[in-house]
Amino acid sequence: MWHEKMRKLEEEIIREASTEKAFEHIKFLVEEIGERIAGSMEIEKAAKYITEKLSEYGLKTWIDRFPIYHSYPKDALMKVIEPEQTVIEAKPCGHITSTLIEGISGELVYAGAGGYEDYKGIDVNGKIVLVEMSWSPPRPEKARIAYEQGAKALVIMNWGSIENPVIQKGAVKSVWGNPTPEGWEKIPKITVISITRAAGEYLKKLLKEHGKVKVWLRGASENLWVKAVQPMADLSVERREFIIVGGHLEAWGKTAICNSSGNAMMMEIARVMAKHKGDLKRNIVFGFWDGHEIAEAAGSAWFVDTYWNIIDENCIAYVNIDNPGIVGTEVPTVRCSIELKDFALKIVEEVWGKTGVWKQPYMGGDESFMGIGVPYISFSTEYTEEKLRELNYASLSPWIHSEADTIDKLDPELYDMHMKFYIKLILRLCNKLIIPYNEKELVKTLMINLEKYDETLRGLTNISINDTIERCETLLKLMEKLEQAAREIEEESEKRGFTDKVETRAEIVNKALIRISHELSNIIMTEAGRYDYDPYGYYLTGKPIPILYKSINKLLELKGRENEIRLWETKILRDRKKILDALNNSIRIVELSLRVI
Repeated sequence: MWHEKMRKLEEEIIREASTEKAFEHIKFLVEEIGERIAGSMEIEKAAKYITEKLSEYGLKTWIDRFPIYHSYPKDALMKVIEPEQTVIEAKPCGHITSTLIEGISGELVYAGAGGYEDYKGIDVNGKIVLVEMSWSPPRPEKARIAYEQGAKALVIMNWGSIENPVIQKGAVKSVWGNPTPEGWEKIPKITVISITRAAGEYLKKLLKEHGKVKVWLRGASENLWVKAVQPMADLSVERREFIIVGGHLEAWGKTAICNSSGNAMMMEIARVMAKHKGDLKRNIVFGFWDGHEIAEAAGSAWFVDTYWNIIDENCIAYVNIDNPGIVGTEVPTVRCSIELKDFALKIVEEVWGKTGVWKQPYMGGDESFMGIGVPYISFSTEYTEEKLRELNYASLSPWIHSEADTIDKLDPELYDMHMKFYIKLILRLCNKLIIPYNEKELVKTLMINLEKYDETLRGLTNISINDTIERCETLLKLMEKLEQAAREIEEESEKRGFTDKVETRAEIVNKALIRISHELSNIIMTEAGRYDYDPYGYYLTGKPIPILYKSINKLLELKGRENEIRLWETKILRDRKKILDALNNSIRIVELSLRVI
């Protein structure tokens, strides 16, 4: 009965959603506003447009204003001095250490994508490093690593084909969101500039042919605090639990793909959901994040820091809408937390008629919710491997962050399919009686990686993390019982409807599921933990259990160096306590829930 009602509601909302209306918003944001950087009149104009439209649709709207540490790129130039003399057009990145007007010069060294593995066997201390734009590591992580390696400056060549004339804009603060006193010291003190793909290929050719290349460059940015302008909205549904649907408003260049497409889709989804808000079991909050591109997710991080308590208690998911409908992409790809993987991939199959690709979040986009543990979901179609090779792995298109990011780079039919996916996803998150988390998969993933690490440790040291594995086993057994209780509650709701008893029992199960995700997610995906943020695109966030990964790999490198071995052993023992605490808290939560259901 309930399922049939929800199926009809879903079909009705999908019919009402209009790609044409969304493209009207895209056209305004691209053609009437364009680039909208924090602290500018353009982002103020965009915020006003969004809140006025959403108010017309019946949503409650407001604008959050708060300080963010921002940067305005100024000018840059590059020259080859030896073995020949050439002038290269360049743009500075945001949050760089500016050179003096006379610039700096030095030997040029090529370091691939700019990850740690690319620096093996090469000395870059005091030199200028050339790297390629890539998805991983992203620009801020390239800067952090280059600075750590002792580089004097960093030059980032664009991705895409050699014919692509675009110089991509970007920033390199590395520290996620607004810096703390400790974070301030971690901002890379390095000059970073961007050049075209063709210029980068020219420099690579010089290095290959001549071995030694000397270059000169200058670059400047103005780094300062500005006031963020962050439009927000919600459906004003009187429900305790809620979903956050977000996407960044601050944007470089013409902004069609990144992220007027996402902003417009959010607005259209908000419009159709508002018409049916009486049919929703949970509220939806819409966040159009400022401070994304340059302050590196400062808007969403401020939101988490400021509204921590209500998010921690009642937020069941963060849905990120960014870059939907890029022309030429075709591989449906979900990037989401482990516990929502099965749920999201099922919807992909419904919309696309084929199995989607799943990827784990990596501390990019607006993943400010990883520490607090709110499950993250983002979706987009991606290029095929063949197309990626052709584009030199320009995974987000060769046009983003430039004046070439225009409306013709969006495929309306593909965009419409993205909107169908997001409507199904958001509506089901709103109306599922039991939150659709697969917490067993989360715990199994943790346990499998702990078992691998424990086996590695047995060959290196006398310390053990076996007690964490035992706790995982206990939690898995309890999760079986909680899942059984959830099934019984859903069966009862089908027979008797949403009685007070059903609602109360479902609320207990849902509270337990939320707490487990909030306890375990930061262990599985972050090094910074629950209360802080890893750097943007940080290399460890893609590794299994980051707080153990680095320490165990250090032990593998330190054979015979007793003092250092003992230091890293101690770190493992102490970080193990964080894992035990998270597991023990989860066990207590489930035990208590099972007693009162």
